[in-house]
Parts: sequence; structure tokens; C-alpha cells
Amino acid sequence: MRRAVRSGMYFTAALLGCTAVLAQRRPGPPAPPRSPCQEPSIRVYKHQNALELWCAGALRGRYRATFGAHPVGPKVRRGDERTPEGAYHITSRVSTPRFHRFLGVSYPNAEDRRRSAALGVRDPGGGIGIHGVERRREGLARLWLEVATSTGLGQLWGPTDGCVALANEDIDVVYAAARVGTPVRIEP
Repeated sequence: MRRAVRSGMYFTAALLGCTAVLAQRRPGPPAPPRSPCQEPSIRVYKHQNALELWCAGALRGRYRATFGAHPVGPKVRRGDERTPEGAYHITSRVSTPRFHRFLGVSYPNAEDRRRSAALGVRDPGGGIGIHGVERRREGLARLWLEVATSTGLGQLWGPTDGCVALANEDIDVVYAAARVGTPVRIEP
């Protein structure tokens, strides 16, 4: 028993040490400008905590992503804090202090409505998007993305109510490429 407690303490200390080191990391200089993204599409892989931006069928970038507080399984109802799974498209583009950049996603689609109805759920929810974070929380968000993707903690918990969150520098790239109507595929 003592050994298990001591091992847990060492693990916690190591995790805190890694967290402190990661918190001091700063993003490098901005990347040189790229050519405009033709025929953009977005693919999200919840299990890999990743979002990919595709341009004309070629991978343009892969970014760390985090999801809802209950990341496993598709969204079924308002308030379940799950990120939807399926085929969607971008419905809106908004700059906002709360989310930095916000790309609205067309959840719920017809399949989502059928799934919810079959479970007796009247309100499948809405307001799902791909977004960044408030400026004052950028460092903490970047740290969570690093820790969640490198340790697998992102499979247990996420800080959103069901949205896909990216670091602000990453949502800037995706936001610049995506237009209303851009296809979005969210995989389990």
C-alpha cells in the first residue's frame, strides 16, 4: 500500500514538473505565409486529439485539439458535454473575445436528430463550433493541449461543453482557410 502511494506521489510530482516546463514554452515565430487554401475541408479525430486542415485534397496542417468534458461517444442531448460525431459543415465565422475565432458547425444533422429521437431525447442541443480561447487563458489552453495529447488525458476529459478547441495560433490558420459550407468530418 505504501509503495502504491509513493509511486502515485512520484507520478504526480513528475506530471507537475512536466507541466511547469511546458508552461514556459512559447510558440516559435509565425510561419511564412502560405498560398490560399483551395477547396478546404476539416477532419477531426477525437481519439487522437487532432484536427486536420485539408486543401484541395492535400493535408495542409495537423493541430492538437480538445473536446467536451465527456469526450467518448457522440453528442445526444443538450448539456451532455459530448462532441458530436459525423458529417457536418461550417455554418458561421465569428471573431469573439470569448473564443477568439469561432467556426459554427452544423450540429445537429438529420442523423443526430434521429439518434436523439430514438433515445427519447427532444433537444439534441446546438451551438457547437471549432474555436480558440480568451487571450488571458491562452497559456493554460496551450498547456492543456500539450498535456492532454501527450498523456492521453484528453480521452478522459476536455474543457469544452462539446466544441472542438484549438490553440489560438492554430484556429487562426483554420479560420483563415475555412468558409461557410466547408465540410467537417468528426470521427470518434
